[in-house]
Amino acid sequence: MAHPGSTSLRRPLLQLLRKPITVTAFNSAPAHGQRVASLQPSPLQQTRSLQYYRGTATVAAEYVQRNANKDKVPAIVSALPGQHLTAKVIYDDHTTADFKYIWLRDNCKCRACMDPSSQQKLLNTPALDVNIRPKTVSINEAGSLEIVWNDDELHTSVFDPKWLFKYGQSFMHNAFEMDNAEKEGLPVRSEPELWDRTDIWKNLPELSYNEFKNSEEGLFTWLDMFHKYGIALLRGVPALSEQIIGVVKRFAYVKETQYGQIFDVINEAKDGAHLAFTGMALAYHTDMNYREKSPGMQLLHCLKANNSDKENDFGGRSMFVDGFRAARWMEENEPTAFHVLTSTPIRFSIKNSGMRYSAIWPVICTNSDGDITEIHYNNRTMQPLQAPTHVVTPFYHAYKLFSQKLNEASAGLEFNMVPGDLVAFNNRRILHARSAYDPSKVERHLQGCYVDIDEAFSKYDQLLMNRC
Repeated sequence: MAHPGSTSLRRPLLQLLRKPITVTAFNSAPAHGQRVASLQPSPLQQTRSLQYYRGTATVAAEYVQRNANKDKVPAIVSALPGQHLTAKVIYDDHTTADFKYIWLRDNCKCRACMDPSSQQKLLNTPALDVNIRPKTVSINEAGSLEIVWNDDELHTSVFDPKWLFKYGQSFMHNAFEMDNAEKEGLPVRSEPELWDRTDIWKNLPELSYNEFKNSEEGLFTWLDMFHKYGIALLRGVPALSEQIIGVVKRFAYVKETQYGQIFDVINEAKDGAHLAFTGMALAYHTDMNYREKSPGMQLLHCLKANNSDKENDFGGRSMFVDGFRAARWMEENEPTAFHVLTSTPIRFSIKNSGMRYSAIWPVICTNSDGDITEIHYNNRTMQPLQAPTHVVTPFYHAYKLFSQKLNEASAGLEFNMVPGDLVAFNNRRILHARSAYDPSKVERHLQGCYVDIDEAFSKYDQLLMNRC
């Protein structure tokens, strides 16, 4: 299962146990390749703000219902030595948990074992006897589990029922049914919602800058859209240089990279310029796969955008596609190819302006439970495949299938950004691209930056918890 601090897509079998993914029709989506001059709201989009707030109210209601009883901790009615070096704890709601003695001793919260101010552990865990046993196991007058250890000091550990219930749920007999977040007492986020072009235009994740800036409700709405769809837009952001830093400070801080705190995406007529800083087309990709850990969140803010001919499209469209959706399709329809993309190590590298970075990732990353967690896809920085001969052809076959799925006419979101538009997207889920443009006819200036995605989700979780 996904760690509460990460974004991942659960495997289909687990997904069936939860809310199913639905695909709906939408007749107003622009045709593939049709020019969208700006993100000015249509009548449907104008009503969607209210609809989305109702949607976030539903999210909050579900969270409240899910956590309604989180403070009603079952009382401990019995505690006794169990088998295999465990203490068996029975609660008044008929649940039972088996706590390993070594785990209990390691998590003693007395002043000698844990600093009360910082809550940092003072105990030397490696020095413990892994086969430690208690002298007594009992419930004290306060209803807490009390253990006197059978060591030279007869050390005593007392475990508050609320703490024990919160951190010990993985030892309960129904633990396999619980999310990791539930086990740790953290808010349980909804599953990511996969989308194609039709879906995303029906539920375009956009919000006005004023709502985002001036209310906690607006900030939560925007972060909730970002969590669900992997992409969220702001409209009406002042088209001023470095304004993007102020946007980020609303929920996190800017992650500085080799390009600085912020970078300008603008045509540079010079040799050796990064392809992003030219008018050339950029195919779908994720950024910085050549780093030890690619940035989780990217923001792009449009400062200037001028098309010299309103009747023609001279290019420069911004394009986005849901990589998790394509990966899920691969898993369900081409499982062998999916396995190849999750198990073949690929080196990504870049070298320019005196810098060189290199890292190895599979194209599709999964965690220990098989959940899809990250996409690493950039044909420009992918280095020659180094693999056994029998892997080469299957890899190129799988890579081609994945690319075809990403580039389907019905898959992506395309539009022309206008000054004041800002888009944020999950760089490990959403692939972005740009159509070619003629710099003599199109003026296009974006400012961008990166953010550690766990900072954004930390703020989101805080706001989610505040709503109960």
